[in-house]
Amino acid sequence: MSSYDPTSIDVQVLGFCLDVEFFTKVSNILDRDMFMREMKDVYDTIVFSHTKYVASLTNAELLSLFNDRNPAMPDSAREKAHELISALECGSPDKHDLYLDLVNNFWLRDRARQIGEKAIEIFTGESEDFGALRQIIDVIEDGRISDKTTYRVVENDLDALIDEEVGDPDFPFEFELIRENLAGLDRGNLGILFARPEVGKTTFCAFLAASYVRQGFKVSYWANEEPAEKILLRIAQSYFAVFKQEMSGPLREDFVKRYTEEIAPYLTVMDSVGTSIEELDDYAKLNKPDIIFADQLDKFRIGGEYNRGDERLKQTYVLAREIAKRNKCLVWAVSQASYEAHDRQFIDYSMLDNSRTGKAGEADIILGIGKTGSSEVENTVRHICISKNKLNGYHGMINAQIDVRRGVYY
Repeated sequence: MSSYDPTSIDVQVLGFCLDVEFFTKVSNILDRDMFMREMKDVYDTIVFSHTKYVASLTNAELLSLFNDRNPAMPDSAREKAHELISALECGSPDKHDLYLDLVNNFWLRDRARQIGEKAIEIFTGESEDFGALRQIIDVIEDGRISDKTTYRVVENDLDALIDEEVGDPDFPFEFELIRENLAGLDRGNLGILFARPEVGKTTFCAFLAASYVRQGFKVSYWANEEPAEKILLRIAQSYFAVFKQEMSGPLREDFVKRYTEEIAPYLTVMDSVGTSIEELDDYAKLNKPDIIFADQLDKFRIGGEYNRGDERLKQTYVLAREIAKRNKCLVWAVSQASYEAHDRQFIDYSMLDNSRTGKAGEADIILGIGKTGSSEVENTVRHICISKNKLNGYHGMINAQIDVRRGVYY
């Protein structure tokens, strides 16, 4: 049994470096002194191979090359190096963004070690070189991996771009009343859905999520407003278009079986009270959902200091849009409407709660749900208002009906 833990960050980083493409992204911030003992020699072998052959390595190739380069190594050290090489895992090319974050953390850990060693030298009187300590800290403040590329060169394939632009949307609307005016949304889009409380916002979200599941899309629903368990039940109810009492009746086993087979493989509901936007991003990188519902996005935590609440909200929506684009998914941000939208049919994005323009500026599509009159159970008329549409330019109001007891719009 290997003495190396494949989940430890130094072993993971060495494994990622087997991929020559990934290695080129991080090679000028990694150094052999960041690794322990025989890891240094294995890292040197990886560097040698990539420099000379410019090709990714398998574990077997690395082992053979390591033996050729270290013929006089003591048997005990060679055995440990062999165990280490066997534990390395190259990983998957589609997770390079995640691996870069892990290398960032590894790099920070090494800088923390350097700061600690230098601080001890100063504390014990062995050194008075405060400048060296300041220099290490400045490197951290300047950025973790300064060479980390955040851009992407667009491929010069005009045919493919035309097909993508005029073709069918990635995520079609099943609801015919909307589809008549807007066919659907695409990967990388950020949509905002907002309404006043008790209008049917969550019902619409569950209805929409159920529709995506029915089409075979992988949906991740993050709930910090209503209990997550209730959200899951409402999505299932909307999917089956039945009363809750029907699901608990004589056909209960049939509904449970259908849920297990038809819904569970495509739906994940997260209790996200207190969750940060960074956690949402990490989840998207790892799990690759097709569609994310952030209900409510305004309540996700973000880092940094902001003088005004609207500045923080704008940055939250900037980050949500980046998550959609970076992870090639659709993000639906769910938000409240301000009191201006109370008892109104048409509501526009200027009525978004706590932010008239900041949140709206990041969205590709904004759907508001208006209502006039009595409670949602007694008054079934809803007005779906499209007040921003960068996809096909349609703006207007769509009159629909809501059946709260079955969780559907029609």
